[in-house]
Amino acid sequence: MARPIPTLLFMKHNSVVQSLLPIRDTSHKLVSAGADCNVHFWDLSSQRVVNTIKTSNPVYHIHEATSPFCTLLEVAHRELQFEIRDHRLVPEMPVLRFGYNTPKPHGRYPKGDVRLNTFACGDKDGSVRLWDLRNVDEPLQIVSCFPRRRITQVVFGGANLVACSEELELAFMDFALGGVVADPVL
Repeated sequence: MARPIPTLLFMKHNSVVQSLLPIRDTSHKLVSAGADCNVHFWDLSSQRVVNTIKTSNPVYHIHEATSPFCTLLEVAHRELQFEIRDHRLVPEMPVLRFGYNTPKPHGRYPKGDVRLNTFACGDKDGSVRLWDLRNVDEPLQIVSCFPRRRITQVVFGGANLVACSEELELAFMDFALGGVVADPVL
């Protein structure tokens, strides 16, 4: 088996890159998001940045959306922490913003996950919020897992939704399309 050869990519970030996501829309691309508020789309075949999205605050995490032409961004806001961006129409920047009110930005450590049209994210108060990406006016469901303890990551796995607390505790929830069907099992 051949060893991979490291290759330097000139993606033009001025600060730390906080998230990477491989996508395939019209070609294979690597999306990078940095603390410099830039999201770059690197085309692997042409070896260049083909699109750049400038956000108002740093992007912590990038997720695939239902459409291959859209990405879901977790950004540093006290409300509207999540953005779905259509990257075909740069520089027009069509965006759908949603989230919840919180006294402080949720920070770079909590990381959500997407399954089909459902986005799940944790918060600093120990709750998991589920959002239907087709209608983000209100959370689909809010599940309390770890009262007063920060959730660091939420992951869909099989028929479960798993939440991890800052104290390395895990909560398993039965997940069905449309929401959690049982209370968390700690």
